[in-house]
Amino acid sequence: MTQPGEKPTSQAAPSTASDRGMVVLVATRKGAWLYHGDASRENWRVDGPHFLGHAIHHLVLDPRDRRTLLAAAKTGHLGPTVFRSTDFGRSWQEATRPPAFAKAPEGGGRAVDHTFWLTPGHAREPDTWYAGTSPQGLFRSEDGGKTWNPFSGINDDAQYRSWMGTVQDGTPDGPKLHSIIVDPRDPAHLYFGMSGGGVHESLDGGKTFAPLVKGLEVVEGFDVADPSFHDPHCLRMCPTDPNRLY
Repeated sequence: MTQPGEKPTSQAAPSTASDRGMVVLVATRKGAWLYHGDASRENWRVDGPHFLGHAIHHLVLDPRDRRTLLAAAKTGHLGPTVFRSTDFGRSWQEATRPPAFAKAPEGGGRAVDHTFWLTPGHAREPDTWYAGTSPQGLFRSEDGGKTWNPFSGINDDAQYRSWMGTVQDGTPDGPKLHSIIVDPRDPAHLYFGMSGGGVHESLDGGKTFAPLVKGLEVVEGFDVADPSFHDPHCLRMCPTDPNRLY
């Protein structure tokens, strides 16, 4: 079992992803596992559990170096946080400043219930990562996941309450920002989805954003322009055509 700061007790894992084999990253409510398969996909080795007993909402391998892993965790003692491994899961370090909304006077304001989504930045920005949270928030790290800063233009938008609707802040199944996509042609071109908030696009690295809801139907036969009525749960970019989204 591997916990933050500990060495794994299971069979030694490789220090990077293999070009010939396959690795499957599995995140669960009770920890995370890495499944290593050979080129034939017939033989597999299990590495884990990592963070046993803790909820791991997203586990992502950085394709830019094929050895860095980021895990979006919610632990019983640390709360919502992000862990980082630079040796393919052999050891983990917690973010020194995880994603968090700005503090409000007298202890008011929103609080991150959990970090739900992690996306590596553009290939030309090797230390950049993006994170989406519940309640809806977009965050960026420029030091490989050690510290995170909020996008005030999105997180403090006046539409926030309409996105939330009547759902209580921070519920595990409540509104969240997810599916952060970086255009491979332009590091400043971002897409992201929000459950209870629609699909959005930014052309300036997240400073400003605009909804992309034309053609989306909330109820069959009704075309609604207001993004707060749309509830996408996943957004994907075609790997061969960056102009096509699903």
